[in-house]
Order: sequence, then structure tokens, then C-alpha cells
Amino acid sequence: KAVVSTQSTGKLDYLCLSNNRIHTIPEGLCELKLVEIDLNQNEIAVIPSAFTKNTSLRVLRLDYNSITCAGIPNEILADTTISTLSLEGNPLDVRKFHEMDGYDKYNERYAATKRKCD
Repeated sequence: KAVVSTQSTGKLDYLCLSNNRIHTIPEGLCELKLVEIDLNQNEIAVIPSAFTKNTSLRVLRLDYNSITCAGIPNEILADTTISTLSLEGNPLDVRKFHEMDGYDKYNERYAATKRKCD
């Protein structure tokens, strides 16, 4: 079982926990004041709604896990600062994902970030 300290991470902005056979995202990880978290290639099926409390997180990478639309709380899309939610390679119905409550708000944040990069 992963133990995550919620103490200050100082200047740490990015945390990579890819390829670790993680099944459940620990709540403590949701509270870390990071800009980007990489959880690619694990065995995660549910994104915790606790990420809504994190006002620092901008990028959440969850490629190649086990996430379906049922594992994505609407508030993750509507009520977070996440502007890049990467879900490639998950058993996700993209059409249903785009129809989820809150997707429009997420897409606005995503598009605004892309405009800044252009």
C-alpha cells in the first residue's frame, strides 16, 4: 500500500508514479500541491473526487489504466483546475465522455491552455 505524505513538497511541481501497479489513488496524493501528476500505465479504475480540493493541479496523466466514464466524477471535469486530463488507452467511450456533465467546463480550460501555448 502506498504511503503519501501530505507535508509540504517545497518546490516539487511534478510527480511520476507511472508503471507501479497502482489500483487506487491514495487520498493524500490528491492533496499534494503539484502542477502535474503522472499515473500512466497503472491499474486505476476511478479518479477520486478529492482532486477537486487541489487548486494547484493542472495536468493529470492517467493513460493506459482501466478508467471508464463511470470512474470519472463529474466534479473532476467541472470543478477543478485540471486543464489537461490525459486518458489515452483507457476503455473509455469517448462520445459518452464528451457528453458528461462538466465536460464543457473542462474543455474550456483545455482550450485556454492550448491557446496560451500557441
